[in-house]
Amino acid sequence: MGEQAKVADVETIERFRASLLIAAEAFGLALEEAEGDVERTVLWLEGDRRDTWTKRIRRAQEDVVIAKSALFRKQEIKATPEARPSVVDEKKALDRAKRRLELAEERLKATKRWTTELPRQAIVFKGALSPMHTLLDRDIPRANAMLKRMTEHLEAYLRGGEETERLLEILGTPSMKRGGEEGAEDAPPAPPAPDAPPHEDPEDGVP
Repeated sequence: MGEQAKVADVETIERFRASLLIAAEAFGLALEEAEGDVERTVLWLEGDRRDTWTKRIRRAQEDVVIAKSALFRKQEIKATPEARPSVVDEKKALDRAKRRLELAEERLKATKRWTTELPRQAIVFKGALSPMHTLLDRDIPRANAMLKRMTEHLEAYLRGGEETERLLEILGTPSMKRGGEEGAEDAPPAPPAPDAPPHEDPEDGVP
């Protein structure tokens, strides 16, 4: 008995194809957003952060000079040891100004380091995304086209006609019949009967 093609629900293939396209679109947008974030971060480091910390260093340097001047003036006040003014506040102010200066200098160094390092890492990141772009740009369109052709062929197969035979050839099972019925015309021919012994006519033996 030949094999049978059983098509239960062609719409399931179409629903899967639609879901595949929706997922591919969402995935593509996520990739674009990730790559955009990396590019914006590089520009942010090279532009905004470098300028910001450079300005803060200059401001912190000015604060250090002001704090040192205030401490020096307080220390130079002429007075007896018992009446000498306290310089605790001025020293604290100077320490805070120095810490701000050190922090700004450290941040500027880190910014310069990452301004060089991040573009390298961005190249590595984009290289790692290359197979994903191949999936979206080549594999998904191929799968979409294949599923679409499959649906068209199956719909034509269910309608019958010449397209049925065409689908069966694609599937590689020419003996398959629509609906699970095998026609009588597809039954293998009966083998030929063995040769019968020669018929003897009773009269042949009469002289």
